[in-house]
Amino acid sequence: MKHFFVINNHSFYNQESLKQLIADIENCFSGSMDYKVHITRYPRDAIAAVHRYISNCPKDEIVRVYAVGGDGILFECLNGMVDFPNAELTSVPYGNANDFVLAFGDNAMESFRDIKKLSVSPSRPVDIIHCGSNYAIIQANIGIIGQTIINANQLFPHLPDKWLHKNASFAYSICALWALFNSEVMQQRYTILLDGEDFSDQYCNIHIANGPRNGGGLLPNPYAKPDSGFMQVIMAKTNRKLDFIRVIGDYNKGHFEKHKFFIHKRCRTVEVKSDVLLKVEMDGEGFYAKELKMELIPGGIKFFAPEGMDFFDYSHRAYKGASKDGSNQ
Repeated sequence: MKHFFVINNHSFYNQESLKQLIADIENCFSGSMDYKVHITRYPRDAIAAVHRYISNCPKDEIVRVYAVGGDGILFECLNGMVDFPNAELTSVPYGNANDFVLAFGDNAMESFRDIKKLSVSPSRPVDIIHCGSNYAIIQANIGIIGQTIINANQLFPHLPDKWLHKNASFAYSICALWALFNSEVMQQRYTILLDGEDFSDQYCNIHIANGPRNGGGLLPNPYAKPDSGFMQVIMAKTNRKLDFIRVIGDYNKGHFEKHKFFIHKRCRTVEVKSDVLLKVEMDGEGFYAKELKMELIPGGIKFFAPEGMDFFDYSHRAYKGASKDGSNQ
């Protein structure tokens, strides 16, 4: 078995923490040549690094990939290894948001930072979302949240890492407010098919979830689980800024069913297009697209987590009222 650690250096504003982590890795594999550490140098560097490392390993040998940082580096590692059946993935959470790890529960972070325990943990199949040339493991957002992440990608490179770690919530709030006053996003009309069923209309956001958490402490879709075999979709049907501001607190707690303009469905395929560019976020990556086709791949990747840990069922935190179309799937 090989172990490949991919570290996002920007996740460590305190370099002493990074040195301690590397020391923990070296102590865990003391005397062994079966591990390697790669520190990323630029965005998407991890995709090529992971692909190259696994390609040079025997095809019959298991390769464990450790994405060290936040959800962004997890996204990159996933996209570098998804074509290799002998590869397994995990997350060592040190990012601003660690949403996939939080799918295991509010107190999962510390366990995933224990390198020694993590290295011998069992793996299990986890669903992933295929979208064009990309794969996601947590979620996708189209609309105002997609625009928020695009805004963040434009703003954050100009901010000091240390300041951003301490003020991430404030910085994202500024980016969200900036997106909220984008009338094109608030009033965008979409052609959207969920498993072939037509839900075309005007929406301010379309949230396609494979996991329940978003933005670290938020819980927009408590019904989503990464091994359920379904994507959970929430479509926000309003173009009024005040409506969105009024309900955002409930939405972030998983109480979207209190409000009639949220439509909730589950599906295995999603097709979306619009007359104007889609503003998209996938696992923290922001980009524009003309159209998207997403397909859930059940058990598409093997993920290893600390012994005894399983995905947490957050559905008890949902409001569990009737949504506009009566669905609660």
